[in-house]
Amino acid sequence: MAHQAHALPWQTIADHFKFVYKNRKYNDRTNLYPCFKPGQGKQLQHFARVFARVMGHASAQERKNYPDELIPPEDDEIFIPDSSLKRIAKTVKYYKTLRQKNIISDDERKLPCWMECFDALRLSWPTCGVRDTMELFKTLILYGEMEPLLRLATHAHVRLPDLYSYPLGGGIEDGYTDVKNSALIAYICLNMFFIKPELHDPTSRAHKLDEMKQKFGLSYTEQMFDYRNTSSYQKLLTHCTHTGWGTEWGVCALPHREFFGIDRHMITTPYWSDLAKSRIGTGRVSQLFNAPYRFWYVPTASDVSAALAILTTRVPTELALQILEHADYTAKRRIQVAHDPLHADNVEELKKYLGYCWKVLVRVDMLVKASGHWIDWQYEVTEVIYDLWGVSYPKMSTTVDDIWYKGRKEGEVDRARNRRTFI
Repeated sequence: MAHQAHALPWQTIADHFKFVYKNRKYNDRTNLYPCFKPGQGKQLQHFARVFARVMGHASAQERKNYPDELIPPEDDEIFIPDSSLKRIAKTVKYYKTLRQKNIISDDERKLPCWMECFDALRLSWPTCGVRDTMELFKTLILYGEMEPLLRLATHAHVRLPDLYSYPLGGGIEDGYTDVKNSALIAYICLNMFFIKPELHDPTSRAHKLDEMKQKFGLSYTEQMFDYRNTSSYQKLLTHCTHTGWGTEWGVCALPHREFFGIDRHMITTPYWSDLAKSRIGTGRVSQLFNAPYRFWYVPTASDVSAALAILTTRVPTELALQILEHADYTAKRRIQVAHDPLHADNVEELKKYLGYCWKVLVRVDMLVKASGHWIDWQYEVTEVIYDLWGVSYPKMSTTVDDIWYKGRKEGEVDRARNRRTFI
């Protein structure tokens, strides 16, 4: 069952898309394609509206977990507590690993450091210190350490919307909007495939292939009829887990890489590059991996435990732990069956992951509202559905330039864009 199946009409949108292997109409790309049934546009738009309503309710409920009145941090106050720092220490070490200073200093936990960050956003390319602050901001969201950020939002001179989105050029988004983008793409894409068992369950697949052969004379193999061949799944994977060579930033990809088992530098071709666009949906998912990593094994927690058990038969436990740490043999994959998140043995981890993505979206919405702004979730969902499974012909949507848009505008956190509506 899809996540939030009682509240979100997943089956409604799933019924409007069908799997096509190497579709000749669309550059031989494998994907789910719209069926253009009567009422398609209205039902897709209905899903987006329901999503926005459910998100609003969930965000309001989440806000009740924090004090109604929050006090803004003082200049000399360490407003990020030690308990939060302890939880996020591993992630902080990751994005500071290429420098000697790989811990959060007391100054970075005080207001003046954050005010410097806001002032520096006027620069075309923020300094390392500013980007570290931005990564810390994202990390706190990912771990659910929201009270320090909610307190920050109450400060009279803090403009959190300035941190929401600031592209650095070349398709790179450095604002915390990409925390939302990655979680939303993963949430919608995997839920869609989850309720299409013929694309991941062997029994359902065999039945579907037999049915297609009898009705239409189509002879797909089991290897062809697989969700992992689709451009939408491959787009999800590259967007959510991509890291560039030599970069220490990109903390928003970490929870997704940990779930899928994508190690650092396995996917370095940016999802927005022409190379990625030319590859996605045209072959096996392994073609997205850099050559040295195509047969790379990423361990799970059980793998690490097994290795430790073997080592401790020969050396002391302390030394065994040092060996594993030196070899970087640590748990970096949550799903038990690698590169197949919808495999039956991965269902429990998949449910946890979808639940986590939803929580991240709720946290982002709550934080944006705390700063007096709002996210147009109907637009966000519409755009993700179109980006994953939309086609330009036959026409399935219309766009209205931001200048001519007559809808609600005041306080919207991201205003500069076209508005898409399904037809």
